[in-house]
Amino acid sequence: MSDYLYDKSGQDPEIEGLERALGAYAHRAPLRPARPRLRRRIAIAGLAFATAAAAVVIVQLRARGSACTGSTGFSFAVEGGAARCGGRLAERGRLPVGAWLETPSGAVADVRVADIGAVRVFGDSRLRLVGTGANEHRLELAAGRLSARVVAPPRLFVVDTPAAVAVDEGCAYDLAVDAAGRTTLKVTMGAVTLVGARYTAYVTRGAEVVAERKRGPGTPVSSATSDEFRRAVARFDGGDRSAALEISKLAGPGDTLTLWNLLSRSDGRERAAVDARLATLVGRPAGVSVHDVVGGSSEAIDRWREELDSEWQR
Repeated sequence: MSDYLYDKSGQDPEIEGLERALGAYAHRAPLRPARPRLRRRIAIAGLAFATAAAAVVIVQLRARGSACTGSTGFSFAVEGGAARCGGRLAERGRLPVGAWLETPSGAVADVRVADIGAVRVFGDSRLRLVGTGANEHRLELAAGRLSARVVAPPRLFVVDTPAAVAVDEGCAYDLAVDAAGRTTLKVTMGAVTLVGARYTAYVTRGAEVVAERKRGPGTPVSSATSDEFRRAVARFDGGDRSAALEISKLAGPGDTLTLWNLLSRSDGRERAAVDARLATLVGRPAGVSVHDVVGGSSEAIDRWREELDSEWQR
């Protein structure tokens, strides 16, 4: 039996006539798809995807592993997540000069400051190494909070903030910068000089001060002082110079640091009242006259500080 329709065996006049009529529309391509070529395309596409995925993994691993891995700068280690060092993820390494260390929320980074101490950087902070050398180790805290503990000669360790510069006098302290750039300094050991464009604040153990961007450091107060005393100091820092008289009346033995800082910030009648209150609380130093202090003699005011320093560090 012929099967012309399927394999052209035998003869079938009707089918042959139909083929002639439809010859222009005949399908001449292979009936089966080119399987090897399709498989090759799929294999190439799969290889390209795998290569791209591997490249992403390699980039991520390099970002974690090669960030701040040089031999210079301050060594650091992070707990609670990876920080960004120079823009790359890192859990440990060395912070080079000019690079930022940025800690995520909840993480803590311990930074070794050469051979003189250490800084603990808390979450949501930005810290930069400005420079390091035999004469100075300098950091910049742009945002967040740090805790520093340094044993070194005075003025060797310095931290810049948006509102002031913290100059170490051999101490331990906490430093915080808020979203507005306001800087808060609390000293737990030794002393820190906080330098601003207009004023300089000398802050000792157990005292604190706030510095504003435009004004610079305010007047330091004891962390244990009364709210009434704080309000009087705030009025003085806000521009009410007559508040120095109220501060002098309210000051107790624990407020002598505030009084001393006021000597270089007040004048005339207010300075005389501050000087008199200091003399009542601790006794006037030998060789320091009322006339010199009221006249604004820096030598006389410094002599007052020398007399009081031993008391502040007890």
